[in-house]
Amino acid sequence: MSSWRTVRKDDLLAELAAAGVFFGADPVEDPGAGELADTAQALAGEYRASTLGHAVRRAGVLLDQAAAELRAADRFRGALLPQVTRHLCRAQAILPKARGYLETAADDEHAPAAATR
Repeated sequence: MSSWRTVRKDDLLAELAAAGVFFGADPVEDPGAGELADTAQALAGEYRASTLGHAVRRAGVLLDQAAAELRAADRFRGALLPQVTRHLCRAQAILPKARGYLETAADDEHAPAAATR
């Protein structure tokens, strides 16, 4: 029988995997925290190295923070489920901020073109 925390952990992992697709991650059906951390860290490196502006690089910094939370969740895997859930929730809270930076960067990129019409 699954406990509430186990179900919550699995739901959070699925939500984090789905959120990662926005940033360029491949869809994952049964993600683990370590796998998501590796993906977030790789994407963070790409965004931090970007020449597309400060907002994109800032999104990379936030993805790095999310990767650190996912790594912490992976370290507690199988031992302290409340800690795993806590770190997954922290990672989940960071991703919308990173997405906001990317959406701002996209809006800024399109604004000059719209103003010249």
